[in-house]
Amino acid sequence: MKHAFATLLRTTLTALVVLAANASAQNAQQIAMIRQQQWAQYQQQVAVYQQQLAAYNQQMAAYRAQQATIVPAARPVARASAANNLIRLNGSQAACSASLPVQVQYLINAANHLQDSPYVRGAGHGRVEDRAYDCSSSTSYALIKAGLLKAPLTSIGFANYGQPGEGRFITIWVKPGEHVFMTICGLRLDTSGGKVGEGPRWRTKGRSYAGFFPRHPFGL
Repeated sequence: MKHAFATLLRTTLTALVVLAANASAQNAQQIAMIRQQQWAQYQQQVAVYQQQLAAYNQQMAAYRAQQATIVPAARPVARASAANNLIRLNGSQAACSASLPVQVQYLINAANHLQDSPYVRGAGHGRVEDRAYDCSSSTSYALIKAGLLKAPLTSIGFANYGQPGEGRFITIWVKPGEHVFMTICGLRLDTSGGKVGEGPRWRTKGRSYAGFFPRHPFGL
């Protein structure tokens, strides 16, 4: 009797061990299958992203090549002088004619407010009022204060701003992903053309316009 009971016990334990091993193997297979499925989905997402990125780069390259053929390589020196009765530069501040549209007057006043600001890449994008600005945030600041923009844009964002071509009073010059600056009645507001670390300033010296294309606010 004792021998039969011991045999039964061993058989039962062996069966339990086999069942546990089989369950463990099935769980491991299920986990492996889930991981394979997740990895396959990830690879598909990466492939789609790479295709979209390649298409975007091709479109941007074609767009820049097209713009380079229609935008002049250089422009004359833009100077505020007595001949320009719409805007003039007094020291670091610009004064404008009262005959200008009110949005343009507000924009010029906002640009005057930026004249002491240092240059910090990325500054002025998280908040409109900041201690420093870069090329796109300073352009955004002036447009926002004039009621011509709701929130700061990057140089890429400005590629679709407003209308194409030069404006009557305001022109935004865009090189997507690289630089953006603005001319108001012929006077240039730009972060480049001065000392290293110098932020947005009124500039009277000429600069190259190669690779830039113009946009302007609707009607201005």
